[in-house]
Amino acid sequence: MAPDEAALASDLTSERFEIGVDRGWWTLHDRSGTTATFRVVAGTGRSVDMILDCAGYPGCAPAGALWSISEGSALPTNLWPQGGRASEVFSLAWSVGNGGSPYIPYDRRALVGHDPWRTDHPRHLWGPDKSIVDYLQLIRDVLRTATQPTMVEVAA
Repeated sequence: MAPDEAALASDLTSERFEIGVDRGWWTLHDRSGTTATFRVVAGTGRSVDMILDCAGYPGCAPAGALWSISEGSALPTNLWPQGGRASEVFSLAWSVGNGGSPYIPYDRRALVGHDPWRTDHPRHLWGPDKSIVDYLQLIRDVLRTATQPTMVEVAA
């Protein structure tokens, strides 16, 4: 097993990851090598699926995207979380042109060209002290602020 895959596999069996699973905050749907799919659930009951490319993990930040586990493809933009912080993090203006990635300092695609984040958001900057758990927790925190789509639309 390659070092990045071994590090990811280890973090996915860590106590921190399992605590999130036990609390219903996220579930691992599938992992193939350094690619993993998750369902992240907010306290509101709203959830999103994410696919994370963790090549180079943990030295390189994951590259995530909103995903539809049931369809096995990118989540349609009309189902992207919006409202609150979600409108900025899942920005239709930025994320669509960047592989559907969330606009956060934990994401590999979002880090490109955002050097000020190193001083503006040091707590949320990917580094050797971060793990997949930190990424999922940040997505969960953002999702908790979303107001759209409604839960009826998500369930459809």
